[in-house]
Amino acid sequence: MQYNDKVVEHFMNPRNIGEIVNADGVGTIGSEDCGDMIQVWIKVDKDHLADIKYKVFGCPAAIAACSMMTELAKGKHLDDAYDLTDEQVAEALGGLPEHKYHCSNLAASALHEAITNYAVKSSTNKAIKITVLVDDNGTGDLQLEHGLSFWVEYGGKRVLFDTGQSDVVVKNAEMLDIDLAVTDAIVISHGHYDHTGGLAAVLDIASKAKLYLHPSAIKPKFSKRDYGTESIGMPNSALKAIGNRKVIWTEMPTEVLPRFFVTSRIPRVTDFESGEGYFFSDKNCRQADKFPDDQAIFFDSPKGVVVLLGCAHSGAANTLHYIAKLSGKPRIYAVIGGMHLLRACPERIERTIDALKQYGVQKIGAAHCTGSKPIEKFKNAFSEQCFTCSAGMQIEL
Repeated sequence: MQYNDKVVEHFMNPRNIGEIVNADGVGTIGSEDCGDMIQVWIKVDKDHLADIKYKVFGCPAAIAACSMMTELAKGKHLDDAYDLTDEQVAEALGGLPEHKYHCSNLAASALHEAITNYAVKSSTNKAIKITVLVDDNGTGDLQLEHGLSFWVEYGGKRVLFDTGQSDVVVKNAEMLDIDLAVTDAIVISHGHYDHTGGLAAVLDIASKAKLYLHPSAIKPKFSKRDYGTESIGMPNSALKAIGNRKVIWTEMPTEVLPRFFVTSRIPRVTDFESGEGYFFSDKNCRQADKFPDDQAIFFDSPKGVVVLLGCAHSGAANTLHYIAKLSGKPRIYAVIGGMHLLRACPERIERTIDALKQYGVQKIGAAHCTGSKPIEKFKNAFSEQCFTCSAGMQIEL
């Protein structure tokens, strides 16, 4: 297959080639298969790509792809530019020879690296702040409920992690002068009512927010109590609201923002976090819920990796092991959220403490379902490193 006319034209007359001195972000990517290498420089103005330059060491396909990428991305908002894919670049060129596609069409990937580089540098210049919107505990006049919701300000973006069990999340946000309408992304940790009950109310306000959740979060969930079986899954209002929105299904680890990730399903590798015995996926309570939808958030901060937990139904230690593997970093700076140790045996609590020590955790914010006795043991083990989260608390990193 020969190069088509559009590819040849972009190769012969490449747009925006060059280098930007004092660039806001730089990205480099290469192909081991053929040795092509692309470097991209970007200049950012008011969250838009004001300028893009690149240099290519490679074949005509690589040059043409970079040229087309700059035409597609220049002037766009960073979010839209980051959504550009290598497949879209190839399509805009009218296609590339199949034997050249995998190694030469790397332009969008190089742009992603440059935007990520910019975002990481920007985040170190902007305070990373976590506000507890919903928790079982609280301060002042804020409303309390059994549930959890975090508001995260990161690199100029806003992410809502879980929504509590009612519209309390909206009321507390108003009292804290937090405008949910500017939410960039909503991440759901799992499908229980106390983490999704406020979702419909939030989606009514946050019309532009991207929604991230695992497909199993919308499936029925039950709990076996002394008085019988209780449905504890996502309420119908949330299911209906989700049906009207485009959802990003987190079937694998997903980058929500540059260097800001959701884990997807967490592998169970420890021998002390096997299950809790009272959560089920069927009404007859015969099929144990293995929580494939349980997921956590992790992101970079100037002091290290920060982990946010919903309930950690897969186990706090399992979660930390997986995030260390995904991030490639042996140390974790902060772990904040629910750890579901309320009914845990002493051994599980002690081994969870061991896992926190293993990763050198410096800041532990216990919330929601962690339990008062485990929190007391955490504070004995970590002293000033551990604190109890409560609605209205703000944590700056």
